[in-house]
Amino acid sequence: MRRLLTLGVVMCGLAVATAGCGGSLTNQEFVPSPSVTETFTGTLTPGGGQTHLFTTLGKGTIAATMTAIGEDNTRILGLSLGNWQNNACQIAAANDSAIANFTMAASVTSAGNLCARVYDSRGIPDDTSYTLQVIHP
Repeated sequence: MRRLLTLGVVMCGLAVATAGCGGSLTNQEFVPSPSVTETFTGTLTPGGGQTHLFTTLGKGTIAATMTAIGEDNTRILGLSLGNWQNNACQIAAANDSAIANFTMAASVTSAGNLCARVYDSRGIPDDTSYTLQVIHP
């Protein structure tokens, strides 16, 4: 079964488009999906990349945040999200300019195996440590 991972920008557009449709949303009507927070750490070598696997339990929003990059948080790395298939990360969304505290949002349509990849997109001069936090259903 294939899961569809889409950019969060699409979700925001839908939320804005339906906001004027009438009715109101109260706290009693909103039941958030349970979420899981996973933290991944690693060290990139120049030209390298690291892939981290995680499993979603259902549909919902994924937020991947680079919480630390390098010793002083000034490095720029690449970050991508995708579907884990056939022992490879099939990229669905990517940003080659991820900085410290950058968040990439996406949505997933069903439970399944996904991946986040951190990679050298700008030619880092030496080994660079990072911390990636992924919140998902």
